[in-house]
This record gives sequence, structure tokens and C-alpha cells, in this order.
Amino acid sequence: MKNRSVLCIGGCVIDRVGETVDAKERLHTSNIGHMRSSLGGVARNVAENLARLGIPVSLLSRVGDDPEGERVIAASSRAGIDMAGVVRDSQAATASYTAIFNGEGELVIGLADMGVFEAITPETAIEALATAAADAVLFTDANLQPATLRAIAKAKGGRMLASVPVSIQKLARLTSILGDLDILFLNLHEARALLGSEDDAESLAHRLARGPVRRGLLTLGPRGALAWADGKVTAIPALASSPVNVNGAGDALAGATLARLAVGDDFIPAARRAMAAAALTVESPHTVRADLTMSALLARYALSQPTETIIP
Repeated sequence: MKNRSVLCIGGCVIDRVGETVDAKERLHTSNIGHMRSSLGGVARNVAENLARLGIPVSLLSRVGDDPEGERVIAASSRAGIDMAGVVRDSQAATASYTAIFNGEGELVIGLADMGVFEAITPETAIEALATAAADAVLFTDANLQPATLRAIAKAKGGRMLASVPVSIQKLARLTSILGDLDILFLNLHEARALLGSEDDAESLAHRLARGPVRRGLLTLGPRGALAWADGKVTAIPALASSPVNVNGAGDALAGATLARLAVGDDFIPAARRAMAAAALTVESPHTVRADLTMSALLARYALSQPTETIIP
């Protein structure tokens, strides 16, 4: 059976992370430290995970007409993402997120420069959806403007639409389309902000299960996730792992869940198997694991579920 394709719409970003040599930062002056950069953006990361898992995937986004934009397009293309829908914008810089940590690992300041995504218009999104397959899975992050998100929701037709808030601040952009989402991925902080409650995760999951999004995953880091589907909440345990870098685990979980749906899994089995992608990713120093494959995912999952027969 042919795998369904996925269209991802949203952010592709250059992530920059700096760390001071000293345990505590020195404000109002230069700090000696180290800086590194990598590709990021939720939609781009999810798309790369899908491509590595063998799913046909394309990305609709924008970058600046600059060296950083060229880097994003070239590296993402090599990873297997169809980047034909990524526009080079001569009037804006490629989006970036810069995080500065002190020597104790505490975030001192984070700076998000995402203005380039404001030019992803409703018309652009509708045009992309018009060329996507009738059975394609759609994914969007909340880096898009509310009007564009509403246009995607209106134009999705019978296709599955999944989304990630990206941050508590951008969560509000999704509120007007929650009833149109088929799957919502969010963490505990985002769930509490969405529901206006500091309840425990289980209580929040049961509230989420009552609507308006029919299915979703409330991710809980090393505790795994709580999945809801058709009013029922199911605990999805995390797989045992030896974490090196937890950045990217959520994107891997979302991407692998969509990948398993694209090959024919139901939602709960898809989420269970996707935990293997999260486990593999946290054991890598990279946000997206370059050697991630569907075979590796299924093999890792089989180690935790030895009595289950898995059909690739």
C-alpha cells in the first residue's frame, strides 16, 4: 500500500545556542562562551522526521534571501524534504531563535526573530492545499498568522489536520481553529494555558478529551504522554532511554505519529510506536536524528513490546 503524503506548513528556522564559560552570566558586558547553530523550526523538524521515516513530505514556508536561507533549503533538501514550496524573501531575514545559557544550564535570554513568516498568506496556503493529494495529511505549527491558520482549516476538506502550538505565547493563534483540528500535540504548560487550569496532567487530559479536538497527545517528557481519542484517555509510556539531548523529542514524537498514521496505523498504536522515535532522538546530540529510519523505529519499539507483531 502506498504511503500517504504529508504537507507541513510553518516555521523553518536557524537555531543558535550560546553558553557562557562562567557559571553565572555577566550582564551589561561581553561574556566568554561558546556558540553553535543548527536547523530548526517545528514544521521543518517534523518534516525532516517524516522524510527520514520514508514518508513523502513537502514544506511550505519562507526564508530570507541570505546564506542562512540557502543553508536551510540545501540541508533540508538533502534530508529528503520537498522544499519547492519554500520561498526566498528578499525583504526579510531567515527566521532565527537565539538562546543564551549560563554555565549552569539556565536560560538567560531567548530571542525569536520570526517576522518572515508573516508573509505566508492565506492565499499562499490555499494554493498549496489545492495541489496536495486528496488523502494527504496536513500539519501546521502556530508560527503562522491566525488568518492563515483559519484559511488552512477552511480549505482542508476531508484531509486530516494536525498542529503544534510551538509556545504558550503562540497558542492563542490556534484557538479559533481548535474545532477543525483532527490532532493536537501539546505539552503540560501549553495544556494548562489552553484550559486556564493548574490541574494535574490526568485531569487536563480528560478535559481535553471532552473537546473540541477529537484526538491529541499531551506530552509529559520522561513520563511519556497521555493520548485522548473519541472521549477516552490512554497513557502512552515513554520507552527506556539514555538521554543526551532532549531537544527535538516532541518534534520526533509528532513526526513519527504522523508517519505511522500515513502508513495506516490507528491513532493510539501510532502514538505508541512514535515513542520509539522520541527515545532514539534524545540519545542523539542532534535535534533531528540523521540515522532515523522506520526500520530503526520499529526495531526499538519491538524491544519494549516483544509479544506484539508489527507490520512495517
